[in-house]
This record gives sequence, structure tokens and C-alpha cells, in this order.
Amino acid sequence: GLSKYYFLRQFKKITGYTVIDYVNIIRCEYAQELLRSEKYKVKEVALLCGFDNFSYFTNVYKKYTGTLPSDMNQFSKR
Repeated sequence: GLSKYYFLRQFKKITGYTVIDYVNIIRCEYAQELLRSEKYKVKEVALLCGFDNFSYFTNVYKKYTGTLPSDMNQFSKR
């Protein structure tokens, strides 16, 4: 029974994040887990986390984690 805009405002007021930011944070956290497992290539991780566009995934991942997903793969191999 809420309007879309009311929900979006309330969500940001309560969480401090927009819905898109919140969803992307969760997706990036999941991507980090998958990358640490070393079972998947970066492109596979992008798809598993719901990103159809690899470039967009890379940009979003860097925005929220401060590193590139390919860097994460390198760290886990050391």
C-alpha cells in the first residue's frame, strides 16, 4: 500500500542507502566471497551476482570495494 517514491524515501532514511546502492553492496559482498573461493573466473562471478554487463560490474565493484575484481583474484592466489 506504499507509493514507490514513499518507499524509496523511507528506505534511504532508515538505511542511509538508496535501494540501488544497497542491492549493489550486497551483490559486491557476494562477489567477494565467490572471488575468494577461486572457483570462478571474474566474468562468471559477474553473471552469478546478477550483472549482465561485465564493464558495469567492474565499475560497481570498484565503487563499493575500492579494488577491481581482477585484483581480488590476484590477492587470493598469493
